[in-house]
Amino acid sequence: MTFFFEDLKFFPFAHRGGSDYAPENSFEAFNAAVGLGYKLLETDLRTTKDGYILAFHDPSLDRVTDASGLISEKNYSDIKKIKIFGKYKIPLFSDLLEAFPECFFSVDIKSDSTVMPVVDLVKKTNCLNRVCMGSFSQKRINIIKNNLTDICLTSMGPLDIISAKFNSYFNYRIKIDSIFASLPVKKYNLDLLNKRNINYLKSNNIKVIAWTINQEKEIRRLIDLGVDGIMTDKIVLLKSILKEKNLW
Repeated sequence: MTFFFEDLKFFPFAHRGGSDYAPENSFEAFNAAVGLGYKLLETDLRTTKDGYILAFHDPSLDRVTDASGLISEKNYSDIKKIKIFGKYKIPLFSDLLEAFPECFFSVDIKSDSTVMPVVDLVKKTNCLNRVCMGSFSQKRINIIKNNLTDICLTSMGPLDIISAKFNSYFNYRIKIDSIFASLPVKKYNLDLLNKRNINYLKSNNIKVIAWTINQEKEIRRLIDLGVDGIMTDKIVLLKSILKEKNLW
């Protein structure tokens, strides 16, 4: 299986589509990112009560919509009437895949009930080569791997991240069948994006993606430190820095 991103010099991800032009996880945000030239999009996935997969971060509607209540307790017929900040529709993940066929998606599967619907959709739409599935739950990562007999793209789960961090001290080579490590600067009381850990992961053929980085100084520092990519809400800023460094 081949991936269009194999020739990229750097991996710039529009986190939740970016927030420079439209609210997070709205179709308009993703469309704006693609218009800027972004090919790598990140989003969060949750399922409705009747099994529709939404690009939406929170378990509840309260923070970013004109409604309230849990996504998991709403049917899609209810969701279609709800707007992000009173203006923007909540997109279906299937619609994003169809609308942006040249784009690669990194998805954070936010609930146990969302895992199999996403696996089924990715198989049904033949998108195995352009969807990287990740989660903060190792259980969900394991279910994904167990249900995709073909090669599947996953981001490292929590246990893999911690294991790799400690093995980096001794430079032990380990087998991790994930292509990406999407890492914050710190988590689990560990410094995950220091030079040693970055180099160790890269030596194991894992692309190191830093998230979510929105400050110019930190973006520049991490690029100089050697990360392979950055997820950001500030898509205009990241693009300008990468163009300056001939990495766009």
